[in-house]
Parts: sequence; C-alpha cells; structure tokens
Amino acid sequence: MRRLAVHIVLAYLRFFARIALFVHRPKIIGIAGSVGKTSTKYALKAILEKKGKTVITSGNSETGVPLGILGIALGGYSPLHWLIAILRCPFGVFNLIGVSYLIVEMGIDDPCPPKNMEHLLTIVDPDVAVFVTESAAHTMQFEKALTVEEVQGMGPTERRDLLIRRITAEDAKMITDKTDIVVYNADNAFIMDELKKLRRSNKTMLSFGSAPDNRLSYGRREVTLGATFFEFKLGADYIAFRVNDYALPAEYREVFGGAILAAYAVGETPTRIQQALSSFRALPKGRVSLLRGINDSVIIDSSYNASRASMMAFLGLAQELRDATQRPIVFVFGDMRELGGEAELEHADVARRAVEVAEYLYCVGPLTKQYVMPIAEQAGLQELQWFENARLLGSYLRAHLPHNAIVLVKGSQNQIFLEEAIKFILASEKDVSRLCRQERYWKKE
Repeated sequence: MRRLAVHIVLAYLRFFARIALFVHRPKIIGIAGSVGKTSTKYALKAILEKKGKTVITSGNSETGVPLGILGIALGGYSPLHWLIAILRCPFGVFNLIGVSYLIVEMGIDDPCPPKNMEHLLTIVDPDVAVFVTESAAHTMQFEKALTVEEVQGMGPTERRDLLIRRITAEDAKMITDKTDIVVYNADNAFIMDELKKLRRSNKTMLSFGSAPDNRLSYGRREVTLGATFFEFKLGADYIAFRVNDYALPAEYREVFGGAILAAYAVGETPTRIQQALSSFRALPKGRVSLLRGINDSVIIDSSYNASRASMMAFLGLAQELRDATQRPIVFVFGDMRELGGEAELEHADVARRAVEVAEYLYCVGPLTKQYVMPIAEQAGLQELQWFENARLLGSYLRAHLPHNAIVLVKGSQNQIFLEEAIKFILASEKDVSRLCRQERYWKKE
C-alpha cells in the first residue's frame, strides 16, 4: 500500500511539473555529477539572473525536482506537510511565468527508479547538460549494478573505479536527443571516458579544465581566510573575480568553470559573467561557510555532506591556509555514509591525507572509529579523539579548542550532523542561523 501511495504521489508531482514546463517553456539547464552540483547551480543562477528571470530547483531528487519546478518548499515530511504540498501543486504551475532559465540539479542515488536519471528525465529534459565531476558517492546503492563475474578478482581500487563508471554512465543519460549543448569537466577521466561513447553529430561540446586547449581553461587562483581570487581564460577573453568572505578549495574552479561555460553557451558575455561573479555571495549553508569561533579560531563549515573527493579538496585548502598563516589545523572528521563496500578504502585514503595536514583530529561516527582511528593513532598527532556524536564533540571542543586554530568541519548528513558540534564553538550565537539544517524538522531529528 505504501509503495502504491508513493507511486501515485510521484506521478502527481510529475504531471503538474510537466504542465508547467510545457506552458512556460524555459531554457532548461541540467547539472549532474558526484560533487559540486549545488554550488554550480548557485553560481550559474548568479550569472543568468542578470540576463533574464532564472529559477533553480532547491532539491535534486525525484520529489525535489518537481517541487522545485512548481516552487513548493516542504515544511517537513509528515503526512500533513505532504498533503499541503499536494494541494498547492495545481497553483505551482504558475511558478514559471516569465522565467527564461530553469536550472535543475539532477541528483541520482540509485541505478533503479525512482532515484535514477531515467526517472528524472520523465520530469524534465535539459537543453543544456553540465557535468561537474564524478567520484565515489552513493556507491552502496550502485553495488546492485555489479555482477559477481565483473568484480571477481578485482582489488578494492578497481572495484571502486568500476562503481564510479556505473555512476557516471547513469549521470550521462542526462544527455538526450533534446540536449544541444554539453558542458563538461575535461580533467575528470570518468566523464571523458563516458562522453567518448556519445554520438556528438548534432551537439555542441564545450570543455573546461586545466589544459589550455579547453574552451575554458584555468588561470591564477589565490586564497586567504577572507577571500578567494579566480581567473579563467575563455577564448581570447579573461574572466577574473574575487569571492569575498569565502576560502574556497582549488577544486571550486570546476564549479565556476562549469557555471561560466554554461552561461556563455546560452548567450552571456565574458564581461557580464565577470561582473556577476564579482558580487557573488550565494553559496549554500554548510558547504564552505567561514565562521568566527571561540579562542580566535576560524571555522570552515563544510558540514552539510561529504565524499572522498570533497574531503580531499578541503584538506588541500586547509594545508594552503596552514602554510600561509602558521595557524594549527583542527579537523573534525565525520563518517562518509552510503559507501557500502567502499567505506574502508575511502575512509582510509582520507585518513592518510588528514594526518599530513591536521595537528588535531576529532572523529565522529562508527566508520571513522573503525577505519580512521587505527591509521591516525600511528601518526603522532598532538591530539586524537573519537566521539559517539557531534554534541559530545562540541562540548569537548568548547573547553579544549586550541587558540588561533583553523577548524575544518566535514562529514555526511545522515546521522552525523556535525553542525551541532559547531554550535558549541561559535564566537557569536547569532551565527547559528548560518548553519545548515536549522529548520524545525531538522531540529526535531
């Protein structure tokens, strides 16, 4: 009965979302990839809203995409909240009136419907497809896509790479007959291998990456605890801008590269792109926020979610800032969830990098206890501790946080919720509003 009810609700949401798209016909830009989709979405919106009315979907799932198209935000997940959302759907058809661009973050959690790309394509079919990067995320669900014969005799790294190829292949389904422009990260081998299979005769292929022969290539990047400067080369033009109040990893070149190239592909000029990004301040909560902490510390809040790729990116950032400022690094490391058989390999890889960067390492969750602590114990850190939950960690840090530290906080959202630890070490209680998952529903959770 529950499965039937879910099927009916999904069909209902899709019906009204498709009506809205049919009536208003915005240019649809889809964003896929394992890391960086949300930040790319916000950067692209900041550019395109100067050109025409732009709407983004707040969610990226089988429910988040249609609700985003209809402009409906869930207040919670109770039957009453869903009933209210369902009653609002017919009125949500008018959400796209006057909209020139619809930016859709297309997230896949599973190779099977309704959490796969094929289901999302029954709701929305992009005109422009943007691929940010691919890495190991939600590999637990994709294990069902592997056969015993395929993985027989494989080592852990080979098996992980095979899973990433499966995830990339599912993401690549976003490119349909309707798609006429494909924007992609040429530095990602998994994306490049998948796109080689694509019949490109009628599609414009635009690459971004570190090599100068890409349509958009990377220039200088400078980072401090107060701002990050980026430079890109687009044909004969240079696009340079400073993002104030954010310390961003080098990997954010992929975020801005994808957004810049997608905007250029739909008619924006390099000059207007640079102007828009020079005033960009709209990265979502819990991805890369800079917060003032107690004991003159600076908190890099990336508590919203985590994967190996994003962990490595932020550890690289922490090392840059440590070398530039001589501040000690405190790394709060929460479990990376939904990795299945890849959990040991992914956590061990991050652990080995973490002990190179951090002087203080604090872990939360059973996976870090099992896979990170044994490696870290051999590293001779100034302090290493494991905590059962984020609040216990936060209480400890409030009494023991080193002076003048850079505190990097990163972990998955499922059952980890490291933002709860950050609350204990904020210099100002007002900054609690800048943390992710502070809505009534999440506080209850």
